[in-house]
Amino acid sequence: MKDTKSLLLALLATGLIITWVYHIYDKSKYTTLTREVFVKDSIAVAEAVSDSLRQYYSNTLNQLGAEKMQIDSSNNLLKGELGIKIAEINKLRNDIGNILKRKNLTQSDLTEAKSKIEDLQRRMDDLKTENTALTDERAKLNNILAQLNGEMNSLQQNMQKVSAENKDLSQKINDASVFIASEIKFTAVSVKSDQKETETTQQKKANKFVTSFTVQNNILDMANAEVVVVISDPAGKPLNTEVWDVGSFDTKSEGRKVYTRKVRFDYNKGEAKHLIFSLEPNNFEKGIYKLALYHNGVRIGERSWKLS
Repeated sequence: MKDTKSLLLALLATGLIITWVYHIYDKSKYTTLTREVFVKDSIAVAEAVSDSLRQYYSNTLNQLGAEKMQIDSSNNLLKGELGIKIAEINKLRNDIGNILKRKNLTQSDLTEAKSKIEDLQRRMDDLKTENTALTDERAKLNNILAQLNGEMNSLQQNMQKVSAENKDLSQKINDASVFIASEIKFTAVSVKSDQKETETTQQKKANKFVTSFTVQNNILDMANAEVVVVISDPAGKPLNTEVWDVGSFDTKSEGRKVYTRKVRFDYNKGEAKHLIFSLEPNNFEKGIYKLALYHNGVRIGERSWKLS
């Protein structure tokens, strides 16, 4: 009986020991599993946070890229403070990229990256505001330049108009400066032995041609003014000999002509200047002789005389 009781106590003790051993083993296994799950969950959260930060950073850089292009387009005109701000933004960009490239990011790394990304976004917004203001100023400047260009075009058109008017006025003055010829006389004369001269229409009696006329203009005083004289014989050839001042000149409507003589004189504006000269050809032909007077290439008078 005593042996039986001892055996039961031994079995009971063994059962208790086995129960505690299992309990301790099971608790140890549970504790290890919990730690693994916790560690795995922490890594997943960190990776999620890291991915979120990387995505936020990527979106920020995408916006910055477009903004930076707008800034760079005017960078040649903008130096100093704007250049410093762009340099600071680019440095932040590089710093954030370096942090997010690290393997095994810590909470401190993530906090630092998030802070720098927020700083980058803030600086980018400030720069965008400044760039908008600069764009507005450029637009105003472009409007001013467009207005100035319009005024310049208008001024050039006015100058061209004035130039054309001046040219027309100069032409009118030049035309107005042409003498008006009046009291024109062109005759053949016979010279008697006593030097008395009488007009003649007889070819055999003619000794010379006498020409007289009066010129006047109310525009200009002229030093060394001249009237060009052309006398043509019945065959239409200009009278000229080697002893006369003969040559050619340009007319404004009749081409180039050979002249017979140039009559030069000083002239005072408004004066009625009376001029007279004579020509003695080597011979006289029957027919009509013609006289034409020119000033500045314009015919101002004409007469004719017939010898028979």
